[in-house]
Amino acid sequence: MTGKRMRDGYLEIPARPDAVRHARVHVHTMLRKWNLGVLVETAELLVSELAANAVTATRGMNRATMPGARDYGTQHTADFLDYIWVDVHRTPGAVVLEVGDPSPDPPRLRPAALDDEGGRGLFLVSVLAAGWGHRLPVTGGKVVWCALACPAAGHTSDGL
Repeated sequence: MTGKRMRDGYLEIPARPDAVRHARVHVHTMLRKWNLGVLVETAELLVSELAANAVTATRGMNRATMPGARDYGTQHTADFLDYIWVDVHRTPGAVVLEVGDPSPDPPRLRPAALDDEGGRGLFLVSVLAAGWGHRLPVTGGKVVWCALACPAAGHTSDGL
């Protein structure tokens, strides 16, 4: 599965618990490269939540029942199911963070009880991002995205 995209901000990461750290470092590096340090803290938090959800979704996949698994052959299926991917790119007025995983199950924004250990990630994304959503690529899986408004030109101080 590796090496399919050529965009600077694209990164494939093995779906392990340390994937969240790799996603944060990747987003941090890209935003600093673009002189958008003012967005780093929020972007790191948001990509952490999205990546953690993607790892959880990936680990919950049943390889035997994955739609189209037989069409790809065993090695491709194993590669697809063992990775998440992060893409960070700029659009006019925003930075978009995308995290993909092989599960087609859509993300669910749900209320968390006071004693729940998890379940607040998408709530944080919905509050801190200018927008968020998901899409189902024709290649399978899902991509969950969020957008952060970029500061106006001339206000790109790193602040870190």
